[in-house]
Amino acid sequence: MSRYRAAGIHLLLSALIVFIVLALMQGLWYPGAYFKLMGGAGLLFLIAGVDICLGPLLTLVVFKSGKKTLKFDLAVIGLVQLAALTYGVFTMFEARPVFTVFTKDQFKVAAMADIDPKELARAKLPEWQHLSITGPSLVVAIPPTDKQEQSDLDFLAFAGVDLHQLPRFYVKYTEQRNSILYAAKPLSELRKMAKDNSTVVDRFLKKKSRSETEFVFLPILTKYAEMTVILDAKDAEMIDIIDAAPWK
Repeated sequence: MSRYRAAGIHLLLSALIVFIVLALMQGLWYPGAYFKLMGGAGLLFLIAGVDICLGPLLTLVVFKSGKKTLKFDLAVIGLVQLAALTYGVFTMFEARPVFTVFTKDQFKVAAMADIDPKELARAKLPEWQHLSITGPSLVVAIPPTDKQEQSDLDFLAFAGVDLHQLPRFYVKYTEQRNSILYAAKPLSELRKMAKDNSTVVDRFLKKKSRSETEFVFLPILTKYAEMTVILDAKDAEMIDIIDAAPWK
């Protein structure tokens, strides 16, 4: 077997393994628009770039039919790829979204790495004391009224910790439907935010086969992207996240 054929087979096997792993991670940890919201493209480049490119290139360099150390060389390459894939999967696991949080007039997404375990233990409900592995939990964060808690929150803000990253302030989403709807805006306003928004909104409405007036929207923000949450105008149910600019 030539080294080019060996490298080609290695490339196909590597691509297949990475595709399966990424499909599983995206389906479980980063459903729908959360892959873009959490910067999944950069993580994808990290995993695919190393595992799909590095392994086959090394095979191309070291492969020689009949070489005495060939099995050892290929085993080392496989271990390097496995280590890179493990690191990539662990990175994506820690960066996965665990809470989608309504705060004031927008949604923010908290990743696993954003939540201090001590803060997690202070969450009001048991289900919020455990981090989801099948997509983020939907909650509302209410600012404290106690002066000492307000002071603590201000101190944490200086350290880069925001309200949406503090589970002790979470309350049930269903208890705040009126506040959420009060902050939401009609889709007619979303169309005006950017020139491509109308196309995205029309595509969404066609998919749902419902009237535009049945929906409202709010921004959803992360450090990687700004997108738009579509809500049911009657009960604030989260319908979808679309790639439309929520600001002018």
